[in-house]
Amino acid sequence: MEPQRILKKYFGLNSFKKEQISIIKEILSGRDVVGILPTGYGKSLCYQVPSMMMKGPTLVISPLISLMKDQVDALKDRGIPATYINSSLSLEESNQRKRNIRKGKYKLIYVSPESLRLKRFTDLLRDIGLVQIAVDEAHCISIWGHDFRPSYLTIYDFIQTLEKRPVITAFTATATEAVRKDIVDLLHLEEAFSITGNLNRENIYFGVKRPENEQQELLSQVNKRKGQQGIIYCQRKKEAEYVRDLLGREGYKAGLYHGGMEDAERRKVQEDFSFDRIHIVVATSAFGMGIDKSNVRYVIHLGIPKNIESFYQEAGRAGRDQSYSESILIYRYGDMAKQKRLLQISDLTKERYEIEREKLAVMDQYGTTKHCLRSFVLNYFKGAPPETAEENCGNCSNCIEEGHINLSLLGRKVVAAIKILGEASDKYVVYDFLLGRRSRELEKRGYCNHRLFGSLKNHKKYYMDKLFSLLIRELHLLADGEKLSITEKGSKLLHGQVEFIVLREEGEEKQDYHEELLLRLKSVRREMSRMEGIAPYIIFHDETLRDIARRIPLTKKEFMEVRGVGKTKAMKYGEAFLEEIRKYGDSQGKLDEIRKEIQKDPEHTTDQWDTYGLHKEGKSVEEMAAILGIVPGTVVDRLIREHEKGRDVNLDALYRSHLENQILHSIQKLGTDKLRPVKEDLKKDGIDVDYIDIKMIFYKHYGIRKK
Repeated sequence: MEPQRILKKYFGLNSFKKEQISIIKEILSGRDVVGILPTGYGKSLCYQVPSMMMKGPTLVISPLISLMKDQVDALKDRGIPATYINSSLSLEESNQRKRNIRKGKYKLIYVSPESLRLKRFTDLLRDIGLVQIAVDEAHCISIWGHDFRPSYLTIYDFIQTLEKRPVITAFTATATEAVRKDIVDLLHLEEAFSITGNLNRENIYFGVKRPENEQQELLSQVNKRKGQQGIIYCQRKKEAEYVRDLLGREGYKAGLYHGGMEDAERRKVQEDFSFDRIHIVVATSAFGMGIDKSNVRYVIHLGIPKNIESFYQEAGRAGRDQSYSESILIYRYGDMAKQKRLLQISDLTKERYEIEREKLAVMDQYGTTKHCLRSFVLNYFKGAPPETAEENCGNCSNCIEEGHINLSLLGRKVVAAIKILGEASDKYVVYDFLLGRRSRELEKRGYCNHRLFGSLKNHKKYYMDKLFSLLIRELHLLADGEKLSITEKGSKLLHGQVEFIVLREEGEEKQDYHEELLLRLKSVRREMSRMEGIAPYIIFHDETLRDIARRIPLTKKEFMEVRGVGKTKAMKYGEAFLEEIRKYGDSQGKLDEIRKEIQKDPEHTTDQWDTYGLHKEGKSVEEMAAILGIVPGTVVDRLIREHEKGRDVNLDALYRSHLENQILHSIQKLGTDKLRPVKEDLKKDGIDVDYIDIKMIFYKHYGIRKK
């Protein structure tokens, strides 16, 4: 069976992300892989899908019992034979599973690295013909990682004992170049295919608060998000206990989780959170690894964590369903000194102590920087000095005021469409073009095959009205009756020189699903979860339920078209949900009329546009950015990489060549290799240049690729 069919049948998804399919192809070709993919990106699919196609079992090495159990429960619920072996099982359960392993009943076997020290168990694993060993949370093998675990160093010892070496795959969400190199070296990966996904969690707002009263600030943040699922990380056990009690007095259902609790107590809290019985978990850093809960809307850090890696991984537990979520750090000026004291009294080696001290200093910088918070973190993982971050992400507290939303990507597409169709375009022609409607005029002018055609097809007409009104109000567009033209400010928006930011309540699109039906579907899921003893999100994620409430399927076939369902789950759960939809229809009137009101989401897939292909078609940087939904700087970065590979890229088309001599003169005069000093120097002479222009001159004349 092909990967695409497995994805649809078992996981109910229509398409892979490009990094996922690249990894899967390499694994199936027999090549070792290192995948650095952000939290919520779908790392497990990368080894689970090929395991269904390979002749033999896959061994998955995972650090936490909770991670194993949830993943195995989810696989079994999809009809995939999987099991785990760890200390939570009784002797009888463990022996039965081992007998089944010997009989070849499982495609995936989850174990902890510690179990590879048990001779009788490793003897069993040596006999069953492993075809893949997947190492999850692979950063744990590196002394440079934020969660070094000596037990991971035994993995290669086990691999050496196998008669035939399987494919070795390693995955992590956060890793610097030093950690990635350690993973390759310590697992002795052979000519490994190494790939890093986009670590930018665009759906997460990053904020830093530096309050005088931290308790008031914490309550204020939680009160803003009443009814939402959240995690609050504290630095010490006593502080976590105090915060849990504080929230309890305020009427919140909050659980407590830290390393000093009994295993049974911790499991209960984790289960209550997974089953939506409590809305908030107050925890130390011990909580969260391996929780595949998609509807966590916010993560609050009360005080700075020990390092950026831990912080970003914990922040990434919000918004796994790609919906808007928030990460808030409540910075306290005394935390740095406390963390340093804890380091000084620890029993770390001198080398390890220095590594941790440097990581802590960077984390402290994050809490005080005036630069873009998102760029600060991404620079760190790229190996660039975090404090050199120059980008404006439009979605962090240093780049945007709280309560606002950045609509620049949508705005650029609108402005680009008007430029393509011609100034003084009729508003409704632009609507048809962006929404993908084949009007007679667009057909006649040959625009229905343009790559920007239909690029906003997932939005409703009422929202387009609102978007255009906001663009006119903010002076990006001029309207003369139904005719539209681009202002100077609109041109700057297209070039990425200004942002299109409005109040969140103005700029958000209304829900395109039936809220009451969604509540009914959640009730059905909750009852199924109780009856089967598995977490609600294992049955269906919230996004899947929203899609059901959006599409309102009436048949099993329509139900299978919903994102995240698949054949197995449709057979297992479909009738119960369809019955609830029918009941909802009876209470509301004719279902056919209700369905007409809903704008169906075509396929939930976005085209993977080829930047180089667009460039060869003669598209401008601004047009490419609008088509791809990215900023112009990213377009230029991609094309520079293509040029470095030897491909034919017209560098002169990527910047304003008339500014070349002035920029070159400034660089030579200043003797600098930084972008900002050149920009500021030219600004003194009244010359307004973009970072893109400067970046291109550095590359063209000096061969320096600036980030």
